[in-house]
Amino acid sequence: MLDGELQKNALRFVDDLNENKLSLIPLPYEMDNGETIGYKIPYNGHYLGWMLIKKSGEWCVQIFNYLDFGKRIHSDEKDEEFKKAVYDHVKICGTPCHDECWRAKDVKIFGKEFKSVCSQHSCDFVNPDDKTIAQLMRLIDYSKQTKPYAQQYHPNFL
Repeated sequence: MLDGELQKNALRFVDDLNENKLSLIPLPYEMDNGETIGYKIPYNGHYLGWMLIKKSGEWCVQIFNYLDFGKRIHSDEKDEEFKKAVYDHVKICGTPCHDECWRAKDVKIFGKEFKSVCSQHSCDFVNPDDKTIAQLMRLIDYSKQTKPYAQQYHPNFL
């Protein structure tokens, strides 16, 4: 479904996950009437995020648990470029996604306050390049240190 540089980068991301013992698990349901293939990133009994590949020829990654990057976790992060990449992908809640949604929370992420952060998803990292993939892998490493709340649907269920 992907060609050229997009395919190369998606495969690099999968290789990086595999090297970190984070083998993708295919979603057991169809998305967008078969227009999107999805894989969750499992870790320690929950899911850190997912990778979506779309028939339109793009791929993206979402990280699920942005709520725990607060003052007590990772407050010493100094890399401003990395923090900006994280901040740029904070998803603000608009309306409930589904009945299981835990809704939004006000949180601090790497020391910066955000109001009404989505409890389920980040914004899409669309067609990440090498630099963004490295940032994603770093964010995934941070995510390994978090544990989703019981009410968070996507981090806890396929």
